[in-house]
Amino acid sequence: MDDFKPLFEYVEKNIENKIELKELADFMGYSPFYISRKFMDLYGIPITGYVRIRKLQYSIKDLLDGMKVIDVAMKYSFESHEGFSRSFKSLFGSSPKNIRNYLQKYEIPEFELFANCEAKSMEKQKMSLSDDMHKMIFTILGNSFEEMAGGFCSKIELSLLPDNCLRIFDDGRGIKLDDDGVIHEEILQNLFSGKPITKVEYAQMGDLPFDDLKLVNSLCEKLTITVWRNGKIYEQDFIRGVPQHSVTSKPNDSKIPHGTQIILKPDTSIFESTQFSKEKLQTWVSENYCDLKGNVVLEYKKDYA
Repeated sequence: MDDFKPLFEYVEKNIENKIELKELADFMGYSPFYISRKFMDLYGIPITGYVRIRKLQYSIKDLLDGMKVIDVAMKYSFESHEGFSRSFKSLFGSSPKNIRNYLQKYEIPEFELFANCEAKSMEKQKMSLSDDMHKMIFTILGNSFEEMAGGFCSKIELSLLPDNCLRIFDDGRGIKLDDDGVIHEEILQNLFSGKPITKVEYAQMGDLPFDDLKLVNSLCEKLTITVWRNGKIYEQDFIRGVPQHSVTSKPNDSKIPHGTQIILKPDTSIFESTQFSKEKLQTWVSENYCDLKGNVVLEYKKDYA
C-alpha cells in the first residue's frame, strides 16, 4: 500500500469535520495500526499530525478573512478555543491573533506529500539543510555588500551568537522607514514579511529562491531587524516570517548614527541541530567579495546584549 492520494483527497473534502484515525482506516480498508505505521514509514509524520497541520493551514485563511478565533476553532472541529490556539502557536510560532493582525497574505499549500523513499539519504539531507541555512545568510549579506560597493557602508559585522543565532550589522544608510515622523510599516512588510512554513511543507519545496528576503524570514524561528536612521532607532520582531507588533521607534541615543542590524535564529523545527559554519561564511565572502572582505569582521560571541 503506497498510494495515499485517496486519503489526502478525503481529508480535503472533510477538512471541517472531526477526522479520527479509525475513520481514515475504514475509508482506506485497513486497520488503524497498519495505516498509521505505513503512513509514518512513508512520510515521516503521524497521520493524525498531518490532519492537524492541514486544518491549521486552512484556518489561517479564515483568520485573514476576519473570522473570530473561537469561530475558526469550532469550524475545524477543535475541542476548545484554547486547544486550537495552543496547536496553532506550536506549529506556526505566532498566535492566531498575531497572524490575523500582521500576516499580509497566505496561500494554502498543496496537500499531497512525497514519500520518504524518494527523499535524500540522511547524509545528503544534512548537507542540504546546512547549504540552505547558509544561503539564507548569504542573501542578507549580499544586501550589505551592495551597500558597501555603492560607497554607503564602510564595515560589515558578522557575529556567531549562542544558540545558533547570528547577527549581521552594516553601517550603511539604514532602511528609510518614515517621512516627516510617519512610520511606513509597509516598507518592512514588503521586504521581510513572509508566512509560516512547516517542516513538511519545506521538505516538498525543492530548490528554493533564496534571493527572496521574505522566504529567508519565513525559515527563521525568530528574526529582529533594527534600523538606525535620521536620529531614530526602529525595530521589528518576526517569528517565522510574521511581524509580532507594529514597528517601534525611539530617539537614537546610541553611538551608531546609521545602519541596519539583523539578528536571526533558523527554525529548529526545520534545520534541527544544524550549526552555522565560520569556514563556510568566510569562503563565501572570499569567493564573492574578495576586494571587500577586509571590511568584514567575522567573530564568535559567547554572549550578546
